[in-house]
Amino acid sequence: MNSTPPTSPVTRVSDGSFPSISNNSKGFAYRQPQKHKSNFAYSHLVSPVEEPTAKFSEAFQTDYSSKAPVATSEAHLKNDLDVLFTTPRFYSPENLALMFRLSNTVSSLEFLDEFLMGILLAPEMDFLSNPSYSLPSNKLVGQGSYSYVYPISSSASSRCNNDSGVVLKFAKSQHKSKVILQEALTLAYLQYMSPSTNESHIIPFYGLTYITKSHFRRLRSNECVPGLILPKCEMSLYHFNTAVSHKLSLITKRKIWWRLMKQMIDALKSLKTNGIIHGDIKTANILITEMHVLNGGHCKDFDFYLADFTSAFHINQTPTDLNTTVEYCAPELIDSSSDHVPTFESDLYAVGLCLLSFISQHEPYNELQALVSHGSSPGIGSSSIQQSQWLINALLKKDPINLNMLRNDLFQDWKSELALLSRILVDRLPLENLITILDSNYI
Repeated sequence: MNSTPPTSPVTRVSDGSFPSISNNSKGFAYRQPQKHKSNFAYSHLVSPVEEPTAKFSEAFQTDYSSKAPVATSEAHLKNDLDVLFTTPRFYSPENLALMFRLSNTVSSLEFLDEFLMGILLAPEMDFLSNPSYSLPSNKLVGQGSYSYVYPISSSASSRCNNDSGVVLKFAKSQHKSKVILQEALTLAYLQYMSPSTNESHIIPFYGLTYITKSHFRRLRSNECVPGLILPKCEMSLYHFNTAVSHKLSLITKRKIWWRLMKQMIDALKSLKTNGIIHGDIKTANILITEMHVLNGGHCKDFDFYLADFTSAFHINQTPTDLNTTVEYCAPELIDSSSDHVPTFESDLYAVGLCLLSFISQHEPYNELQALVSHGSSPGIGSSSIQQSQWLINALLKKDPINLNMLRNDLFQDWKSELALLSRILVDRLPLENLITILDSNYI
């Protein structure tokens, strides 16, 4: 079990759950998460984005203390917020004031800036003012279109294997900073409105800091990019499905499936209560805390958390584009007669596909596409355009269970689970009705 260095703001509460960090440097009194029971085991690292595809040891500078920081993260954040507020795609000051229920107290943009900096920044882990924090050059955890994810190490924690128990998800370049800031605002808002992130099963947000070329050499000399401080987890659901699930007994897998179902519904309930649409739910964006696989194929001490809010938006916003994963799209999102805007209903549909992937151990439609493309059946070519059209046609058939369950034994082994998934994916049962079913233990 990794321990947390004294200089880190991440301290474990007595029940082992995700800790909370008080960003109260501006004098505001914020609601803090309450302690509650949790099975979270605080250890190994996972990406809030997709699995790592490469390592970038050459991207780092080994001497982190040789250069003095030119400014604090606070100064950079204030400047970036001013720029963000002028971009239509992202949050506006008016939307943020309404979201945080500040409409009766916010008298100026300056006040809003101070409020946001108070809940966003992690001054205890400011890379620009504290040279003891660094990013290990050989430990890329993951990357997405906009960001890299690396564990945070501190020279003050050398006795604890340089492991502070957190990761930094930072923008790949300056022009991608807005997406990271948008995600930070979304996570800060969710944590502010629903402090018990363990119970809502949304990845906790520990704050924001900035890094420069002195921390990551691939950045340009004049770039200073934001990064989200997030907790470590063991793996993503994608990794579990592909590398762990086959080692477990059917009884154990069914227990885990119901746990996944309940915890993702809790996450969706929290999102809907607070008016946030995720927009890109998939197995790679569901993270798992430390999982102990015991002899006999049993597991214990783990939870699921919804992560990667780079595509998320508040219902008061009007998204300008669809930034999601096609395989997890609800049919209405790709129907030419619709508005192509993610909704609470399409988020629930994506969760249903994640649960279906858990059973099939394949990504949605992946097994069928491989079977058709390598078989004798015509209708799907080798070009990416033909494959994309085939996938869209499959989605529009609105029969995800039969198109993904290609083994007959799965229908018998997972009969009750597939019956419930049919209510989600075919009948399109509303979230509230699904919660009632789960609460009453009725299938």
